[in-house]
Amino acid sequence: MNAPKSHGEWSKFLQFFTEQNRGRPTRLGVFERNGDSVIDYWIESGLVFIGVDIDPSTDRVPIQILIGEMQHVVSEPQQIKFILSRSGDEDGIDITDSNGRTTVLRFEVANTD
Repeated sequence: MNAPKSHGEWSKFLQFFTEQNRGRPTRLGVFERNGDSVIDYWIESGLVFIGVDIDPSTDRVPIQILIGEMQHVVSEPQQIKFILSRSGDEDGIDITDSNGRTTVLRFEVANTD
C-alpha cells in the first residue's frame, strides 16, 4: 500500500491489523541500504504487540508502533506492506519511510511451554 490518498485509508487498515494481532509476541527491526549492503538493526524480540496507528496531529503523519512499554515511530512513511503467511508464523508489517529505511515488525510463535 503506497502513500495514501487520505490518512483515513491507512488508519482504518492499521486499526484492523491491530485488532487482529494485539497481544502477540513480536520482533522489531530496521533495515537500511548502505551502498551495496543492507544493514539490519534488531530493536527487540518477544515484547507483546499493543498496536500500530497514524498520528494525525502532524503534517508528516508518522506511524507509531507500540510494543510492550516501547514506542517506535516511523517518520514520513511512504509504503506499508502487510505480510501474511499460511501458518501465521511470519505475519507482520513492513513500513518504508522517505529515506528508504524499512521498519520490519514480525510476530513470533507464542511459546506454549
